[in-house]
Amino acid sequence: MKTLISTFKKALKTIENSNHCTLLSHRHPDADTIGSALAMQYVLNKQYPGSFTCVCADPLPESLLFLKQNHTIRKKIPSQTDCIIALDCSTPEQTKFPDVIEEKNIPVINIDHHTTNTRYGNITIINPHAASTTEILYHLFEATHLSYSSHIATCLLAGIYNDTGSFMHSNTTQETLKTAGELQKKGAKTQKIAKKLFNTHSVEQLRLWGTVLSNARLNDKGTLVSKISTQELEETKASSRELAGVINYLNCAREARMTILLSEDIHGNIQGSMRAGKDDIDVSALCEQFGGGGHKKAAGFTIPGKIVAQETWKIEPQD
Repeated sequence: MKTLISTFKKALKTIENSNHCTLLSHRHPDADTIGSALAMQYVLNKQYPGSFTCVCADPLPESLLFLKQNHTIRKKIPSQTDCIIALDCSTPEQTKFPDVIEEKNIPVINIDHHTTNTRYGNITIINPHAASTTEILYHLFEATHLSYSSHIATCLLAGIYNDTGSFMHSNTTQETLKTAGELQKKGAKTQKIAKKLFNTHSVEQLRLWGTVLSNARLNDKGTLVSKISTQELEETKASSRELAGVINYLNCAREARMTILLSEDIHGNIQGSMRAGKDDIDVSALCEQFGGGGHKKAAGFTIPGKIVAQETWKIEPQD
C-alpha cells in the first residue's frame, strides 16, 4: 500500500498542475465506477482550483441516480481536458474514448482493481487485492488526509457493496468489512445503498428478468446460459440497463459451474456477462479472448453479432 500512496501523491501533483481534469468511468456504468468518479470529483474540487468533469459514455441506470445528486455527468470528454483520471476501467476501450486516452500530450492516471487491467496511462494505481476501486480510494484519501462528506462516504461504500455482491462474493475480505465499517462511521447510508442497488425494481424490469430466467439452459458441462434479444427487450418494455443484477440470480443455480448471459443491443452488438460458480474457473480469462475482462469470478465482453436460435433433433430407435 505504501507504493500506491506514493504513486497517488505523484498523481495529485499532476492534477494540481492541470486546468481541466476529466474523471472517466467505463461504459455500462456500475456503482463502483460512478461512485469512484463522483468521490474523486468532490475531493479534488475542495483541494484544487482547476475544473473537474465526470464523463461516462452511457447513461446511468435509475438505480445509480441517488449517487449523482446535483453532480453533472457528461457523455463526452471536454475539448479543454488536459488530464484524465480513468476509474475502474481495465482497458481504454471500456471507456469508449481510447483515442483520447492514447494521446501522448494528455497525462492519464489509471486507478483500478481489476487483475485484467492493461496498465495503460502515465501513472497507474492498481490493487487487484481490493474488492473495488472505491476501496482503493478510501485508503488513498485516508493516507493523504483528504476530507469528504457523508454522501461521498456513501459513494465509496456503494462501490464496495456493488462489487462484493452485497458482501456475498469471495472478494469480501476482513479489510473490506473493516473499510465498510469505517465508511458507516463517516455517515455512509448503508440501508439506502441496499435498497437502491438491490431491492428496487420496476414491473418492466421484473418482466425482463422473468424472460431471462425462463430462457436459461444448463448444458452437460455445467454451464448455465441465458439470452435476451432486442425483440424480447421491446416486448417487456424495459431498457437494457435493467439487466444489471439478473446474472447473479442465474448464478444461484446449484448445478451451474459457470453462468453466461448474452444480450443483444440496438447497435448490432452482443453483450456477454459471465459469472463463475466454482473456484476453479477464471471467467476473466475467457472474456479476455473476446476483448473483454474483469475479475476471476465476474467478467464481461462485447462483440458484434446477433443471437440466432438453433434446434437439434435426435431419433431414438424403439426396442
